[in-house]
Amino acid sequence: MIIIVAAGLAHAADRPGLAFYLLLAAIPVVVAVALASYGDIVADEGGSPAHTALWTLGLVLVVATVALPSLGSIALTACLLLAGIQGALALAAELRRRPTP
Repeated sequence: MIIIVAAGLAHAADRPGLAFYLLLAAIPVVVAVALASYGDIVADEGGSPAHTALWTLGLVLVVATVALPSLGSIALTACLLLAGIQGALALAAELRRRPTP
């Protein structure tokens, strides 16, 4: 997720080459996280279908951004939006796990 945010910052700073390479580097990371999330569901280890779906959609958007530079701005914005949603979901899950004093 940090790599995608860094790519967004590079794109905002008018450094499309750096943004491209950061997104290219993010592809294997997103694949690994999406597969791990899916594995948690299959192994019944408390995986979340919502997280898996978001990571899968994020993977599609990252690949689309790299493959189709003309859609770069739109797809990168969608990736950043997904990263924010995933962060909010993770925070909500963490807050639910902690016992209240």
